[in-house]
Amino acid sequence: MTEHILEPAAQDFADATAKPPFQYELGPESGRKVLDVQAAPIGLLPVDEKWITVPAPVGDVRVRIVKPAGAAGPLPVVL
Repeated sequence: MTEHILEPAAQDFADATAKPPFQYELGPESGRKVLDVQAAPIGLLPVDEKWITVPAPVGDVRVRIVKPAGAAGPLPVVL
């Protein structure tokens, strides 16, 4: 079996969620308090964004395209 190595912050998070009560048992509000995550707003990097409508057999679908501000050329796709 391959040994998995996480960054220290990711390992701390994995360890904190490995013991009961599990996150799915707590719900969002209590889970955030236990792990001290998503507790405050964070700074966001500037982006260029636009909404397009893509026709589909089941009806039109709105799609939001977000790219780093000023980015040009091919970029990876995240769905």
